[in-house]
Amino acid sequence: MAWTEIADVDSAGGRLTLHRDEDGVFMIRVDGLELMSGRCHRSEDVLGRMAAEAAQGREPRILIGGLGLGYTAAAAASALQGRGIITVAELSPDVLAWYEEHIEPALFGRRPANLRLMRADVAGLLDSGHRYDVIVLDVDNGPRPLSTPANAHLYGGRGLARLKAALAEDGTLLVWSGFEAPDFVERAAAAGFTVACREIPLPEREGLSHYIYRLT
Repeated sequence: MAWTEIADVDSAGGRLTLHRDEDGVFMIRVDGLELMSGRCHRSEDVLGRMAAEAAQGREPRILIGGLGLGYTAAAAASALQGRGIITVAELSPDVLAWYEEHIEPALFGRRPANLRLMRADVAGLLDSGHRYDVIVLDVDNGPRPLSTPANAHLYGGRGLARLKAALAEDGTLLVWSGFEAPDFVERAAAAGFTVACREIPLPEREGLSHYIYRLT
């Protein structure tokens, strides 16, 4: 599979590059290693649908930390069919610009009215006073960050306490991970969450799975 590099930027975690293949599929790499690929986004689709299913009330508020290639946000918006407000916080201005310039027009078309993209650290929104029915962490590579080391605080005891405080009553926290994370489960339980894990096998990559942790 031939990939063409179409954009690059130096970040705190390494060199980020955006690639596209001859079929119009996008991929982001960090220092040459695949970070996310449009050829393998089943778990992001499932994550977005789970967020919509967990949303309570007629006009739920959903906060998604991490834009990536946009599949999680698109799946949530599609499932909600215009209900509520979905806020996506993306830390990297370059990833946000790549999405708006290249990815969104090619893959998703017009942005749903209930979907808002913000250039922001999701952690900075946790103390805003807003309460969310669902918070989704689709950040980096999961509880062991790959491209942004500072993201590690979100998965520690203090970060989990802040996330819990930002949830509405009976709210749900969903965490995407590229690997099993038993140490994260222990920290989440210590922070007062009940934790369930859903394994998402990847048909495109035999023997590999992604994981979604549901914290309530």
